[in-house]
Amino acid sequence: MRVIRRRNQDQTRSSQRLGAVMLGALAGVAVGILLADRGALAGLRRRRTTGVDGDPPAMRARRTPLADAPLPTAKGSRRSTATDDQAVLEARVLETFRNDPVLMGRPIDIGAIGTGIIELTGWVDAPDEVRLATTLTRGTIGVSTVLNRLMVRGNTPAA
Repeated sequence: MRVIRRRNQDQTRSSQRLGAVMLGALAGVAVGILLADRGALAGLRRRRTTGVDGDPPAMRARRTPLADAPLPTAKGSRRSTATDDQAVLEARVLETFRNDPVLMGRPIDIGAIGTGIIELTGWVDAPDEVRLATTLTRGTIGVSTVLNRLMVRGNTPAA
C-alpha cells in the first residue's frame, strides 16, 4: 500500500508570507543604509526641521516682522527681563537674515548668549557669506558683540 503525504496548505502559506515580510524588511534596511551613506536623507531632515518654506516651525506660526520692535527698558511700565531682551534681539537678527537673499537659505543658528552678544553657528557656502553674516548681525540694533562660529562647507572653521 502506498502512503500519500499531503502538506498542510495553511502552514506553507504562512511560512511564505513570513519569508516575504523578512525579505522586505531586509531590503528596506539595505536601502536606508545606502541612502544614509550617500547623504540623501539630509534634505528630508532639513525639510522636517525647517519646513517646506525654510522657516523653523516656531516662526511659521508668527510672521510679524520684529526688526522694528523696540527693546524693552527697565524704565518702562513693563519690567523687562534679560530673557525677553535676548529673545527680541534674536528675532531682530533672524529678521535681518530672512530679508537677505544670500543668507535666507543658509542653516545658521542665531543665539543670544548675553546682553547684546549674538552667537552665529552653522554652515555657509563661501567665506564671503561669513563676512556678510557678521556684518549684518553687527548692523542690527542692540547687537554689540558677534561671536562667529560659522563654518564654510568643505573647509575648516572660518574666521
